[in-house]
Amino acid sequence: MPFKDQQPRKRIEYRGENIRVSRTSGVSATKTISKDGYGATINTNHGLRFHKRLFKGARIGLQNGNFQFIGRYKSGPFNFNVSKSGVSTSIKNKRGSYNLLKPNYSSFKMGGVQVRGKNAATLQLIFMFFQLALGLIQLIWHITINLLWLSFLGIKWLFDFSVGFYKGFNSKAN
Repeated sequence: MPFKDQQPRKRIEYRGENIRVSRTSGVSATKTISKDGYGATINTNHGLRFHKRLFKGARIGLQNGNFQFIGRYKSGPFNFNVSKSGVSTSIKNKRGSYNLLKPNYSSFKMGGVQVRGKNAATLQLIFMFFQLALGLIQLIWHITINLLWLSFLGIKWLFDFSVGFYKGFNSKAN
């Protein structure tokens, strides 16, 4: 049976400080040495990488003769990733992340099972729709309660003002 026809399996992996064992990529050991923004990483699966930190969240490097530029930034709920192949942005929530520019890079996790790709993008959109609907219901509820409270205070003030005006007018007349 060809590999493409097999059903995807659940991710199985172990991550230690310098070692990673996974079902798909096997065993790999990593060691990183860095000082003053410069660094070197040796990985048994990916070879040697030299890198330089440009500023917080961005670095350039050379790995196996290939140039790399990687930038990761976070601002509020949005994550921005910049690389030599392009730009992407994603929204992270408790069920995973939805990539706005590349939806097939989205992830969705529920009950310990992680889904990626088109199915994850669809599940993320459904989840975010229900979050938005719940948020709108809560907003409408709070606005309604505040408007009712403001109306009650306005009517109470008008009633107190009328009673005070009437008592003040009657005391001057006597």
